[in-house]
Amino acid sequence: MEIHPGIEIVDLALQYKDILIIGDLQLGYEEYLAKHGYLVPRFQFHDIKERLTKILSSVSVKKLIVNGDIKHEFGIISEQEWRDVLGIIDAVHPEVEIIFVKGNHDIALGPIARKREVQVVPYYAVDNITILHGDKIIPELTDILIIGHEHPAISFPERKDEKFKCFLKGKWKGHTLLVMPSFNPLTAGTDVRSGTFLSPFLAGDLHHFSVWVVEDKVYYFGKIEDI
Repeated sequence: MEIHPGIEIVDLALQYKDILIIGDLQLGYEEYLAKHGYLVPRFQFHDIKERLTKILSSVSVKKLIVNGDIKHEFGIISEQEWRDVLGIIDAVHPEVEIIFVKGNHDIALGPIARKREVQVVPYYAVDNITILHGDKIIPELTDILIIGHEHPAISFPERKDEKFKCFLKGKWKGHTLLVMPSFNPLTAGTDVRSGTFLSPFLAGDLHHFSVWVVEDKVYYFGKIEDI
């Protein structure tokens, strides 16, 4: 489904021409939780790999942009992060170039990326689109901005206790702003109807933003204020 002219939603990814964009993998999250006394089944890597492989098999792309927070730990690299980040890189077809856009969790990402000669950049620009994580504003911005970081999700009055991953589209200082959901199955996200947002790009009123929910397929729900 098209979210903007030339930009398609493909499951939890966006496709622009021969580029696929995903974000917020948060690999290593289970090991982080275990260190803090929370034991969860370790299905994260398998589910992410399977979902990404399925998406890549359904599209024709030459480049995969991972838009920040590839790993979870801030200043260290856990054993799970080494294993899982390399595993995701190795799961992508060698003819598809991988580029990591650095997120706020990716302070220590460099050593892993260098193992597979994957480029790590602060942002990625193509045509009139800037792909950046969204934790901070950068001076080099084009007409269309694609960010992650916030993990948008939405609840509905009929099912208040359940949140659904979603894409958002709105405006930020004259720019078209597209916000991507987390690719990680453990992170449901911030409820866009009532949440407090971390990204400076989402500091204003979001009620005029449009919503696309990703479940068995993509559903367009219109503006937040009308839901």
